[in-house]
Formats: sequence, C-alpha cells, structure tokens
Amino acid sequence: MKTKYLDIVLLEDLLFVDLVKKIEKVFNVSLPYKNKKGRYIAEGQKSRYKIKLIDRFDDLSELLCDDHHILTLSIPFEVEFNYIVIENEVVKLLKNYDIKWKFGV
Repeated sequence: MKTKYLDIVLLEDLLFVDLVKKIEKVFNVSLPYKNKKGRYIAEGQKSRYKIKLIDRFDDLSELLCDDHHILTLSIPFEVEFNYIVIENEVVKLLKNYDIKWKFGV
C-alpha cells in the first residue's frame, strides 16, 4: 500500500516526554514511546493517519542529534485525496494548541 508522508519541524524547546504529553492532547491520542536505535520515537494512530514523534537527541552519538523534534504523519493512499484537508486540520490543531513549528515537508 502506498503512503504519503508529512514531516513537520517542531520548534518546541521541551524535553521529549513533555512534548509527547503535549502532542497527545493536541491529537487526542495515546503516543507510547520507546528507544529505537538511539532515538525516542512515539507512535499513535488516528482514524485517517498515523502519528510519529521523533526526538531530536540520539543516545548513540552527539553528532547525530538534530536541532528540532520532528512530527511525521503517514497518510495511506486510500485517503490521500484528503491530503490537503488533513494537512489543514493539522496546521489548525497546532495553531490552536500554540505548538510552535517551522515548516512541513
């Protein structure tokens, strides 16, 4: 099955566990997290897309750290025609909950 991705660079300067709690409220979803190859990754499922939050820090190397946390939405091909609608909903949610972000790719 084909999937379309939307990656959003978050500007929130929070610890990962605190950001997980904040994003859980925004999307009204549980985001359990675990360490995967040095990075904490929280994942949850909404009805139309999957949410993944990736920590900016890497336990394995300081050289692999990023400046920002990343929020990734995976949208299955069946609902891809609603991609722009989903993108607009997400942007509105981030704005309503005062989540700082830079851009989506």
